[in-house]
This record gives sequence, structure tokens and C-alpha cells, in this order.
Amino acid sequence: MLLSKRIKAIRLHKGFSQIEIANKLNIDQSTYSGYEREAGNLKFNTVVKIAEALECSIPFLTDIHSDMIEELKWKARINKTYI
Repeated sequence: MLLSKRIKAIRLHKGFSQIEIANKLNIDQSTYSGYEREAGNLKFNTVVKIAEALECSIPFLTDIHSDMIEELKWKARINKTYI
């Protein structure tokens, strides 16, 4: 999965709008939308900020070869167990 698609999938899974994430990043919604369309040339600092805004770890955000849906289900089960 491309980083841009993973960013979008995590945002949607967590129920955030593009505007909410853009506001957390202090950028325009159109700039954030570009990250979801093509995130190939993001600076590391931007990736860090996106991970923080999406409330996930950098390794989780950037692990484009993993099965994200299964990871999200697993994390949801863990959070319910320990909350």
C-alpha cells in the first residue's frame, strides 16, 4: 500500500475529516489532500507530524507492506482490553 493510501485509510478508520487533520497540522485542507493523493516526497518531519495528527506511531504509518486492516483490528482489541 502506498504511503498516501495508508495515510487516508488510517484517517478514515479513525473517523477524522481532512479538515480536522489539516487543522492539527496547521496547514490548508488542500495541502493535506495532496498528501493523501501522492505522499512520495514528504519530508521526515512532515511524516512525524502526520503520525501525531493521526494518533499513530511512525512505524505503523510507514509500514506500507503490512496488512493494515488486520493491524487496526488488533490495536482496537488491545485498546478495549486495557482501557
